[in-house]
Amino acid sequence: MPRLNRQNIDRQTNVPNPSTTEGLTPDLKLNRANQIRRDDDVIRTKKRTLYDIDYAIKWYLDNEIQPIITENQQIISIPVIYSNGEKWNDVRRLGYIRDEKGMIQCPVIMLKRSSAVERDTLKTLDVNRIPDSNYITHRQKYNARNRYEDELFPIPSQQPAQSETVYVVDIPKYVTVEYEMLIWCNFTEQLNSVVDQILPYGRYAWGNEGNRFATSIGNITFESTNAPGEDRMIRASIPLTVQGVLLSEHESRVSTLKKRYSVKKVSYDVVLDIGDTNIFETTIVPIQILQSSQHIMGGGSVSISSTGGSTSITAQTLTYLVTLQDKIATYSNSSTVTVANPVAVNPTNNAAATKNEFNVYINGQYIDKIAYTWTPDANNFQTIVFNTTLLGYNIESEDLVVINGRWA
Repeated sequence: MPRLNRQNIDRQTNVPNPSTTEGLTPDLKLNRANQIRRDDDVIRTKKRTLYDIDYAIKWYLDNEIQPIITENQQIISIPVIYSNGEKWNDVRRLGYIRDEKGMIQCPVIMLKRSSAVERDTLKTLDVNRIPDSNYITHRQKYNARNRYEDELFPIPSQQPAQSETVYVVDIPKYVTVEYEMLIWCNFTEQLNSVVDQILPYGRYAWGNEGNRFATSIGNITFESTNAPGEDRMIRASIPLTVQGVLLSEHESRVSTLKKRYSVKKVSYDVVLDIGDTNIFETTIVPIQILQSSQHIMGGGSVSISSTGGSTSITAQTLTYLVTLQDKIATYSNSSTVTVANPVAVNPTNNAAATKNEFNVYINGQYIDKIAYTWTPDANNFQTIVFNTTLLGYNIESEDLVVINGRWA
């Protein structure tokens, strides 16, 4: 079985040292793309240990269940302790525990972890190595490469490429942890009261905040303890079955939290040479741009090179160029017509479309641009004044005047 060689790496050829190869197949090559610095992270590596499960069960008993008894008309809170080796040895030999002064502790609740086993129904897929699909991903869109913008008052700037920070977390180990909860009281009535307080919580998740685990209560056993020369004590044993998860910070000397960035791609600008044509001074769109329309509308970048310089054509600019509409003018007098529509705004310079981006027709006949005066306005209606001397006739109310061009 090949394994990752983390020690002897040939940086030039990126091939592990053959002397450390194990098995019949070659070692896996080290992927440098996955090696991203983590020393400047603010994300803490998540972990779940057996201590977290122990703490969650004890915290729930202390803060949520809060078992109490009544003795001499006083309410007494029952302390909850976790058994260490010395305390559990006393319990096995004597049946009870004593404090530092030798006094028998009663009432008291003791927790002891009996066993922990991985759940058969939720075992992970890794055998000798964690496979690529055995992890959970969390995407964070905001990062140093992709900052938020003010949507109400955006600041014009060059937009960065979309980038997401991806945190990859290994799937935890699902385990079943068995606990034994021992309860000591002086009287049977007190013990019954404590058991009654604990039983309703057998259907809940025990723990604090995000550290919660499903817990079930098993068969409860009762017994009496009669120590020579001591008061009689009543004891109950309650088994707890906790469905927990375990995830360490490192597995096989590899961090269980990995940081990556979303996939990048290299794209090349398409440069088109259209000669001395100014695409914003005519209604004719060069055939080179139309042939690249699919690339442009798909998000690609196309630059045109002409005698006037270089211009970048985006999907918005292409839509502006190819969208030509007809507007019918309204007769005003023998030399003037009006159009109650604003012209379009050029997305490259945020200026109104020019006069050369429109064609005027009278009764289907094209009119040369020197025969009329017109300054297109992107906010108000349009007024076109014809030179009737160059035109050779006056405008009549029956004439059909059509202006074709880039309207808003």
